[in-house]
Amino acid sequence: MRLKILVVTAMYPHAGNQGSGAFVMQQVEQLRAMEHEVDVLHFQGYRSKIEYLKAAFEVRKRTRGAKYDVVHAHYGVTGVAAVFRSHTPLVVTLHGSDALLGRIEPAISRWVCRRADATIAVSGKIAARIPGEIIPCGVDLNTFEPKDRARARKRLGLSGRKRYVLFPFSPARTVKRFDLASGAVNRLAADGLDVELLTVSKVPNTEMPWYYSAADAMILCSDSEGSPTAVKEALACNLPVISTDVGDVAEIVQGIAGVQICRQTSEALAEGLKKVLAPPAGFVFESRPAMRRYSQERIIQAIVQVYRRAIEQRRRMLTTGGVCAVGAGTEAGSARPPRNG
Repeated sequence: MRLKILVVTAMYPHAGNQGSGAFVMQQVEQLRAMEHEVDVLHFQGYRSKIEYLKAAFEVRKRTRGAKYDVVHAHYGVTGVAAVFRSHTPLVVTLHGSDALLGRIEPAISRWVCRRADATIAVSGKIAARIPGEIIPCGVDLNTFEPKDRARARKRLGLSGRKRYVLFPFSPARTVKRFDLASGAVNRLAADGLDVELLTVSKVPNTEMPWYYSAADAMILCSDSEGSPTAVKEALACNLPVISTDVGDVAEIVQGIAGVQICRQTSEALAEGLKKVLAPPAGFVFESRPAMRRYSQERIIQAIVQVYRRAIEQRRRMLTTGGVCAVGAGTEAGSARPPRNG
């Protein structure tokens, strides 16, 4: 059955920041590819709390004026606007900071999820804080595939001899810990290695495979993550990853030789980089096959099943005139997408 879906998000690619919420856009594109009808309500909540109020009125207006099968809000705080939908099932996806950082955002997320028909958590660590069905973020394997390194560097105007460590985040996002990444690379440079930290953000999603292919390694050292899409994108492009044990990274890289999980210090990250940048003779890093378990198609199929259960739950409530146990959904992890293949 074809579904009509309203996606509500405060993060979505837009002029001036083509990288914002790219993972949400990828889900929308995959839903449309599977012939579901999707409308996107993108509001820039970072500007003012008033934007959330405006979005709440817009959600109410749209769900009263159009017959949506389900509303899907990305991030618990964004769900504040979506709880005011009109008689439409609500699914909320928790992505990380909304459940793991501080007290205010998790408290808001819990309030929202209690008023939702289903909750999705992108990692087990999130589901342990706020119960939800564990469905990690997926990766578009058609977009994220390896490019020829020499061609990628020429396209991006990079040196053919220098080593590049990719930091695919804005340094302004303090949670991503640019200070640790730059500190680790500076240590290697001080030891005489011709290496540079390549910082990339706000570029179109379609350009990122060129950066992943041009680099020698990717570094992740965040204070908090849910299910970091950048790690999966890098691995889909056969780029080695050095990361702290954050979010579900340890699970993502399970069984992949040549990745490094390090303590969250510049010293430990520098040591991890040394190992990745100087692999054993004859070693060829190959991680793309392992990312098939995170293919966007499989992830969206799991999400659509959550939609259908939420719709059926709401339908039963309306038919029987009973009270809907919103937010109950399923037990955390009960319908994790299959990991084989």
